[in-house]
Amino acid sequence: MRDLPLLQDALAVEAIGFRRSGGARVGVLITPWAMNLLRLPDADAIPEGTVGTRELPRGPVDFIGARDEGIGAYETCSLFSPMHRFENQEAARAVAFETLSLLLQPGPDLRPPEPQRRGSGPLAAIRRNVDRDFERREVLRGAFLNDDRDSR
Repeated sequence: MRDLPLLQDALAVEAIGFRRSGGARVGVLITPWAMNLLRLPDADAIPEGTVGTRELPRGPVDFIGARDEGIGAYETCSLFSPMHRFENQEAARAVAFETLSLLLQPGPDLRPPEPQRRGSGPLAAIRRNVDRDFERREVLRGAFLNDDRDSR
């Protein structure tokens, strides 16, 4: 694969953060051509070449079943391919660890929690008004950027 244009020469093959999750070890495999979430099941592997859904602490993830003579059955979920967005191994490593952190922590969703204090500026106003129903005229006038909920 060394001469293929899809390779990111700044990257090397590296296994990141493998840990137990349910009945398997889960981690990320970084290569110069792709980053994949890998699941190494203890038993009941997804059949080779088929797609199956596995429940991770953060929610369901689709994996493709595969097999290697050296490691046996494994399941893979593509995260990035090709890898040209990553300038170096450290950047790819950081994304791999963050992905594992997000997927292997229980929680309702991946959005950050709302800030406790009221911010200022248009983005803060949009966040405060996200659940408000606006009439078409209000939208055209930018009412969603106002902090005063009573002005119409």
